[in-house]
Amino acid sequence: MKQGGTEVIHISFRSAEVDPVYFPQIEVIGDIANAIWQMDTMLEKQSHWNFSSMMRVKEKHDANILEGADDTRFPVYPQRMVAEVRKAMPDDGIICLDNGVYKIWFARNYRAYKPNTVLLDNALATMGAGLPSAMAAHLVYPERKVMAICGDGGFMMNSQELETAVRLKMNITVVILNDNSYGMIRWKQANMGFDDWGLQYGNPDFIKYAESYGAMGYRVEDSAKLGPMLEHCLNSPGVHLVEVPVDYSDNDRILNKDIKKLSAAIRLDGTSGVDAPIEGGEDANAKKFLSRLFKQPK
Repeated sequence: MKQGGTEVIHISFRSAEVDPVYFPQIEVIGDIANAIWQMDTMLEKQSHWNFSSMMRVKEKHDANILEGADDTRFPVYPQRMVAEVRKAMPDDGIICLDNGVYKIWFARNYRAYKPNTVLLDNALATMGAGLPSAMAAHLVYPERKVMAICGDGGFMMNSQELETAVRLKMNITVVILNDNSYGMIRWKQANMGFDDWGLQYGNPDFIKYAESYGAMGYRVEDSAKLGPMLEHCLNSPGVHLVEVPVDYSDNDRILNKDIKKLSAAIRLDGTSGVDAPIEGGEDANAKKFLSRLFKQPK
């Protein structure tokens, strides 16, 4: 945020912790879901509202995230991985992401159809969170399909919890996206101009590792077999571990370069540019509601 920039409304159970980079102009303190529901109920559609530019951006975004979803290469392309998981998971199924570069692909490409079906600890990005999150999700919702999605590095930080999952007779699927490295940090290291050093390593045989705890282990050896294997694991009782070799070779090009070019093209394209500034005032009901519900931060 910056002084004189876009005004920010803070909606939370607690007042904002104001600092030099976060200083909301309006606060709504209370139950978040209820506050948003009230705002939606009391605001009326205005004739001067124009969402066409946002819809054009959404159209291009939706087309972009479909690219690579049917890629047949092996090791598996991350976009193909996301697409296959989405096909295999029911609408109320819960995916629990560990932390690695694959998290970006799931955050971008995985469509959530129901609340709280994508568990992603984005801020602190704690490695090793995927498997314990999936176990907790199963304990809360034992009747729902649950999948942990981990990198090889993050998984090994808490892999011993397979024993707990087996002992408690949980029904979960654990997917390991294996690139034999700390891929996210390796990518950041390269972007900062450092040498590729100290972030590659060997892994155990994940099939035997899973079996040593009493779980069932599998290894994907063909992209075409990924979907059926996920379906089998999700629909079979017990703890299943699936190792998926992954190809991150295009990450930097797509996420650092192509997206910037596509975004710039949308802004420069006369048919996809930003709409003219909105004119006109808010309706009386909205003004009355906002003045009653919002309070200025101290």
